[in-house]
Amino acid sequence: MNASAPAVLRLTVGATSTALVLEAPPAAPRQWVWPVGTATLWPQRHGGPSPVAIENAIQAVEDQIERVAPHVPAGVRLVVSSDGLAPLRRAGAIDGLTHGAIALVQIEQAYQWLAARAMGAPSARAFVFDDPSGDALVLILREVLHHLGLDAVHLGD
Repeated sequence: MNASAPAVLRLTVGATSTALVLEAPPAAPRQWVWPVGTATLWPQRHGGPSPVAIENAIQAVEDQIERVAPHVPAGVRLVVSSDGLAPLRRAGAIDGLTHGAIALVQIEQAYQWLAARAMGAPSARAFVFDDPSGDALVLILREVLHHLGLDAVHLGD
């Protein structure tokens, strides 16, 4: 990465923690590890979380973002590996992935289906991920994108 390259924020969401690495040349990379992961936000099941579990999860993620946000430069590119996006598969394909990125609007739409399912909307039952951890990943991505003012998550390995 050269001095004129845009800053990159690499996000790795695991079951019990989330790691972020900020690469913003010429500064040395910075790293944060959050005690928040896809299995820590709520019990994993195919029905999805309750509305209260979603609200609690949002707060848990926002608390972590507050620690990182002051260090993230404007225009940073959020990057997640293809393995990291795997929980977003529906019928085997990563939901919303177009031209190597998932736009905030796609993440927001997936979140709205999650919220509708949590409220018991029958019409939302068909919108589930192959892996139940996809719901938690959508929530984490949504909060990161919103609070850091980003418009997409990019695929990168």
